[in-house]
Amino acid sequence: MSKLLNLKLKYIIKRSMAYVIDCSVVFLVVMLVIQWLVLAPVRNSFGISELWFHDSVNMQMYVFLTISLPVWFYFAFLDSYKFKGTIGKRLMKLNVYNKQNSTRISLHKSFIRTIFKLLPWEIAHIGVIFPEPLYFAQNPDIRMLSIAGLVLFTVYFISIYLDKSSQSLYDKLLDTKVVY
Repeated sequence: MSKLLNLKLKYIIKRSMAYVIDCSVVFLVVMLVIQWLVLAPVRNSFGISELWFHDSVNMQMYVFLTISLPVWFYFAFLDSYKFKGTIGKRLMKLNVYNKQNSTRISLHKSFIRTIFKLLPWEIAHIGVIFPEPLYFAQNPDIRMLSIAGLVLFTVYFISIYLDKSSQSLYDKLLDTKVVY
């Protein structure tokens, strides 16, 4: 029993490290390169000023198009059969497979998996942007959707540990598995 627990713990650590690496990569690319180096200098040319961001719909649209979609594409394309996994998964020697037939997942399935995987993050985005962007709020408060995003993330993480085949809730739903 102890050996099985050890293997499960090692797997969870590898999977967590892969996620941390991937989040670091996408932060560097999306926030530092796309947001600060590329978009920041040209936003005003498109009529996107700081005042423009005070509107929740504008901010949500901007975040979705310039942050969420690039991150989704990173995970969806790299985890699909066309590639050998995200940078984090490659470094941790992990791959995503269809559980039933042990084949690499299609781009379509990878995209759906990515939506479920990043759902907590998207829920948290909505929570900090609506009804008004938290950054501009006179009296910032705790947002229920932000808490819901954190709770869902925690459920996903715990589900890997509790599941006998170490599948996350979204992997179980899509019949996929991350394999070492």
